[in-house]
Amino acid sequence: MNLHVCHTLLISGESLEACSKRAFHFFKTTQLVHYNNIKIIRERSCSARSESFRPLLDEALLKNRNRLQKLVAELEADGYTTLTDLLDLPQGYQSKILHTIAHIEDGFFGIDAGFFDLDESSYRISERRKLEIRQQPDRCWLLTIAASSTDENDFEDIKGRA
Repeated sequence: MNLHVCHTLLISGESLEACSKRAFHFFKTTQLVHYNNIKIIRERSCSARSESFRPLLDEALLKNRNRLQKLVAELEADGYTTLTDLLDLPQGYQSKILHTIAHIEDGFFGIDAGFFDLDESSYRISERRKLEIRQQPDRCWLLTIAASSTDENDFEDIKGRA
């Protein structure tokens, strides 16, 4: 499997380096995804004090919103337009779509995350977090990471750990 993704993470910390360490620790310890390579894209990483912060944040949040809209549109295209319709949702591709939507809504980190608040385990920005960004802009950092997984044995390795 060759997987290449970018994520923008919101993390609280003293510096870009401190937040980078937290991000690397998260990816090292999470059971949800496994990447062989992770690189911080420094030119797309900044504190909330930077003029780049808001455009980068808005872009990343829009990626999440667009992903959700596409998933919902796929279900609708297959005729699942109401909650009651989900009672007849077959196991398979459509149920996987619903499962992905639920993960995004619940805040389970996944490869679909354009934006992820690492501190709050969320694909969105809470009111509390917005306040923190305004009050402590030097402690709130966006880190954009490029990640890849190219080891074809990853699935077997993960499956073997269960």
